Amino acid sequence: MLGTFSRSLGVLPGRFLMPCWRASSAETGWTFPRGIESWCALICLCFVVVGWSGCGGSSPPPQAQVSQPKTPPPPPPPKPIQLASFAPVSLDPGQKTKVAVKVDRAGNQGPIDLAISDAPDGVKVTVSQIPDGESDGTLEIAVDEKLGDQELKARLKVTAKLGELSAEQPLELTVRKINLPTFSPVQDVVLFPATPVDLRISVERSGFAGPIPLTIEGVPPKLTAKVDNLAAGAKEVVVRLEPDADIPEGQHTLRLVGRVLGRSIEQQINVRVDRAPVRLNTFRVITLRPGEGQLVRAPVERKGYAGPVRVTVENAPEGVTVPDVEVPPDGKEVALDIQVAPTAREQVVTLRVVSQVGQFRRWDPLILRISYGESGFLPREIMADPNLAPLLRRGSFGGRLTAESKEALMRAYGGTPESHEAVLRGLRWFARHQAKDGRWSLKYYHESQLTCTCWSEFEKDVVNEDIAGTAFALLAFLGEGITHNRAPERPSELAEYRRVVQRGLEFLVRSQVGDPKSKEAGKLSGNMYAHALGTMALCEAYGLSQDERLRVPTQLAIRYLMDAQHSEGGWRYGPKQPGDLSVTSWVFFAIRSGQLAGLMIPKDPLLRAQRFVDSCACGPPELIRTRYCYDPRAAEKEPKLSMTAAGLLTRQYLGCRKDDRELVAGCQYLAQNLPPEGGTALGQIYYYHYATQVLHHMEGPEFDLWNYRMREHLIRTQEKEGCKAGSWNPEGTDWGSHGGRIYATGLAIMTLQVYYRHLPLYRPIVRTATGGATLGGEVKEGVD
Repeated sequence: MLGTFSRSLGVLPGRFLMPCWRASSAETGWTFPRGIESWCALICLCFVVVGWSGCGGSSPPPQAQVSQPKTPPPPPPPKPIQLASFAPVSLDPGQKTKVAVKVDRAGNQGPIDLAISDAPDGVKVTVSQIPDGESDGTLEIAVDEKLGDQELKARLKVTAKLGELSAEQPLELTVRKINLPTFSPVQDVVLFPATPVDLRISVERSGFAGPIPLTIEGVPPKLTAKVDNLAAGAKEVVVRLEPDADIPEGQHTLRLVGRVLGRSIEQQINVRVDRAPVRLNTFRVITLRPGEGQLVRAPVERKGYAGPVRVTVENAPEGVTVPDVEVPPDGKEVALDIQVAPTAREQVVTLRVVSQVGQFRRWDPLILRISYGESGFLPREIMADPNLAPLLRRGSFGGRLTAESKEALMRAYGGTPESHEAVLRGLRWFARHQAKDGRWSLKYYHESQLTCTCWSEFEKDVVNEDIAGTAFALLAFLGEGITHNRAPERPSELAEYRRVVQRGLEFLVRSQVGDPKSKEAGKLSGNMYAHALGTMALCEAYGLSQDERLRVPTQLAIRYLMDAQHSEGGWRYGPKQPGDLSVTSWVFFAIRSGQLAGLMIPKDPLLRAQRFVDSCACGPPELIRTRYCYDPRAAEKEPKLSMTAAGLLTRQYLGCRKDDRELVAGCQYLAQNLPPEGGTALGQIYYYHYATQVLHHMEGPEFDLWNYRMREHLIRTQEKEGCKAGSWNPEGTDWGSHGGRIYATGLAIMTLQVYYRHLPLYRPIVRTATGGATLGGEVKEGVD
């Protein structure tokens, strides 16, 4: 048995071990004797047997073969999840919206977490988890209502995360710039005791359709003001004013305030309380020659009072008498016997017609023009002064050079000591707010004084323009005849402002591109409005002072304007841009100032400007040049009061005859839109400034009525106290948010200077052999 087993096992050495030996001998070069292979096999067998049985042990029991389990292959990696792209989102301030989120799970299980990054301040994004088994979720984006002053664009990053897997997509968000609703202007309101008034105020929504909470602020005692919140989509507000029976007389400024997206919108409501039981309708012009008289009849407006009315006249000048009268009970007319002595001086004066009933007393105006029959006149104090002769051209500056000439022109055209004092207060304000380097800044004028309290949040968007601010201030001083080398002899404070003017002129000249070889030679500012204003100031300073050092910078400034004209004849904000009438008017008046100062001005630019102004005409077909629009290229030419006044004034300086029927009709249109009676806000000063000049050049009753309203309005609305004293509040003015207090004050002062700022355009001057001047007949003036 052992032999059999050995033989059976001998197969293994022969088949398994020997090849190895053979291989080893072959590799090493060793040789084995024949038969050695069998011996080796036997030895190996012994080792095998011992290994199985141990030293004398029994053989192990046979074991059944066990199949080993196969190791499963590793699972494939999970497929990536995908986040669908997002459409751009645009929101208004205060809005919120939900954005759908869609995730392709790619077979993956588990909840999906969403996250947002890169959201700007004021944008809040709320996210929620997408549960296991679902693929759709939402984001909620909310925009703070305080955003929207400027358009905001942001790129948010949306991240979806499922376990270790994540996906990202951008989300483009735009927060639109907000356009706030506005209220339409409100006419001044006259209230009577115990008489309610309903005001209907339109609302321009500017795309905002939501509700608007409303309140009334500034309501005085004894007056109740009611207003309901504006419903969504509504476009009209009704304000009810209920005065008590014992409300005192006075003027008040109420404010209608709405809240839109965290911001306030408001509209002023000017209210005058009139307690007088009667009113005399005397607002008219009476023209008399020295030595004449007239019985003037005026209606008596009664307000529930039927008794007698005592009537007296105050402020009558020397040589004018008006006896007191008494209107009988239930009388509906008063008759005033006005007599003018032969020695009375030519002038325009406002008579105060006082009505008195018991303790109630009020006065109404009656304008008296004393004249020798002309539609207008120049005082003989001006005509006889040979020192003024060089500047006594029609429409020129000569009337402001002396105290005598200014006083004479104020008498002639309706100025008063009160109006001139308002001008002086304005000059004091400007002098206090000049910067150390001579400038006045439109935006930062308040920084010239550490304790200045004039600036308000309303002026935060004012244009940062030093040339324009300096020009507005200088034009006010120059309007009083003050230059760096001369000033009228009285009042004495005017002489103190010569240094103020000098520093301002030095700033303008330093700011100018003075190299005549430069492409921008003469440039004062890149803003054409500002450059035109600065040019006007240089022209007037040169014309009044006759200082040859100013000739070159003034001529360069004019040349820059000429080079900037568009081929169609207009000017706009930058050189060579298609024009608008607003900028073109300022530029034209700057060039005209150069003419009046004696500079050489070529005709061609003015002729092109004339064609452009005509292209802005938009009156009725038979009288087309009685109304004017801002932009002649607009699809619909919409006439505007301010542009009509600017267009008419430009036509006057371009040589339009005084009796031109379109000019006359245009002036009548202006005269129908008078400044308010009793207004407390400066209002449309841009319009008032131009219209006052137009009507002053025309002279006559229409200007006299306009002048009374304009003069009293400016005196009434001027600031009287504190640091602001002498200035005008820009709130409620046209373009006040762009020009601020400097702009409002400059235009107001120049408007009050109308009597002597420019000589009447249709009063030509004829030189005499002695160097003086006399009145001449009207002649047509072209663009000389």
